[in-house]
Amino acid sequence: MDRREVLKISSLLLGYTLTGSAAVALLNGCKAETSADWQPKSFSEDEVSLLAEICEAILPRTDTPGAKDALCHRYIDELVANFYTLDKRKYFKESLAIFNEKSKDKYAKAFVALNPTEKEEILSKLADEAKEYKDDSGEKPHIFLAIKQSTISGYFTSEVGAKGGLCEFIPVPGPYQGCIDYTTVGKGYVLN
Repeated sequence: MDRREVLKISSLLLGYTLTGSAAVALLNGCKAETSADWQPKSFSEDEVSLLAEICEAILPRTDTPGAKDALCHRYIDELVANFYTLDKRKYFKESLAIFNEKSKDKYAKAFVALNPTEKEEILSKLADEAKEYKDDSGEKPHIFLAIKQSTISGYFTSEVGAKGGLCEFIPVPGPYQGCIDYTTVGKGYVLN
């Protein structure tokens, strides 16, 4: 794959994942609070725990940091508190319960208590539902899509995501190579 294809795919991905409130939040500099005494603004402690598990199931830790490492649940809390209308906030909070409902129907336990395979199965079922979901107003996307796009934008705009998942950090740049095949480097690089 050459550089043009990578740029084309990246721009398409960003175009599809950053819509509505997530795009506005990103453009306005929304980011997760990193303080140790953080308190959620939009959600209860149980809802934040559920949100953190959903985010981590979407972007799990592998050889790169996961969504919890990037504090995506805090980013979503900030996003909902500052960039959602009152109606959209209410819809988001009420819709969040669907993850536990699906988990309890299938496994008789809450989403946070599921193992990774079970979580993936629930997310897959919700992703299929999201494909069929229709909202004529465009104001209330399926909860799975809302969380997924927010998780992705929160992850890749965080320092953890940018350094660990998106790019390789090199403190001193090497020689300039203007045109190289993307497959030889494997990922983008951030120069300091």
